[in-house]
Amino acid sequence: MPRDPERRLRDLLAELESDDAILDETVAELRATIPGYEDIPADSVRASARRNRSLSVRTILNGWAPGPEEIDEPRALMEERMRQGISIASVLAGFRLSMSVILRRLLDLAPRHDIPPERALDFSNLLWALGDAFTTRAVVVHRDHSIAQAVADSARRTHWIRDAVIGGLDRTALLAGAGTYDLPLDRPVRVVRASVSGAASDPVALLESWALGTGARVLAAPRGEGAVGILMDDVGPASPVAGLTIAVGPLRPLTEISESFAGANRVLEAAHRVGWDGVVDAERLSWRMGVYASDETTQLLMDRHVAPVLAEGPFGELVLEALGAYLDHGLNMPQAAASIPVHVNTLRYRLKRYAELTGGNVHALETLIEASWALAAHRGSSPATKPASGT
Repeated sequence: MPRDPERRLRDLLAELESDDAILDETVAELRATIPGYEDIPADSVRASARRNRSLSVRTILNGWAPGPEEIDEPRALMEERMRQGISIASVLAGFRLSMSVILRRLLDLAPRHDIPPERALDFSNLLWALGDAFTTRAVVVHRDHSIAQAVADSARRTHWIRDAVIGGLDRTALLAGAGTYDLPLDRPVRVVRASVSGAASDPVALLESWALGTGARVLAAPRGEGAVGILMDDVGPASPVAGLTIAVGPLRPLTEISESFAGANRVLEAAHRVGWDGVVDAERLSWRMGVYASDETTQLLMDRHVAPVLAEGPFGELVLEALGAYLDHGLNMPQAAASIPVHVNTLRYRLKRYAELTGGNVHALETLIEASWALAAHRGSSPATKPASGT
């Protein structure tokens, strides 16, 4: 007595599911043809082939292919293979090969169970539709995992940079991170601090872009409202970035990097104090480092050289502008007057008023030193009077 079609189908699928030769064939073909699988344990490959076979049997019994969101097997496969270091291209190629082995065996068994050719073709179409759903879900899983991994990697890098520059890592952790992030151990590095005027800007991105433009490498992370970075190369010439202040610390071995961090912090605070932006270091700031370092001296000199002038109101600001131009242009009257711009006689008059208000002598060395110090501090506290970068 002939079996009914459903019984024939169940017998076919039962034989398919018990045929472990499929698993061995899948292992052999994957290892021979798909990059990366040669190092995967056979039991791991055999387990995934068994899951693929069960999923195929379930699909044929249902008579319809599930949607990508209805199958969980891709997540288990992708997570396992990514832990094993297999690329998504190899994972998807391996899955297609596994399904080809299953389909070949299914079509070989179909005539033995009196399955009509047109029914066998339906099985083939169902399994290819299943393959499409599996691939779609696997790609989504890989994307989500990659995003999560990137976020985790970024967080680990940020924490390592922050801990490294303050001297918060032991030698083992410091050297391990140096190896991970390709930091040199045979030459000193510098810490750089960056701050941006404007909350909408991204200090890390601007710092990295600046370093790239100079031909240098920097490992950067956010810190406070700015950024901190480890500069691995000497910087070449680069166009200044408007509103960006980059404070460069001294060269130090990686094991003494906290000293460079402390130096960069002092430079950044001093640059802010005197109203400088651009790329600055202690050498460029020179005596201006003292404006930040010695509050007592700064206040004394501002009281002496700035406060009496500001008491004159708007005219006092014009007097300080004239004094700044005179100092910035090396005491050259014509150049200083042209830079404001005013007539030379106007410049002389304003300098005379400065002398009358403060008792200072614009031709005396001591007055010039004190006035330069006080005016640098005033410029830093008054954006409207801030000089061009690095002047």
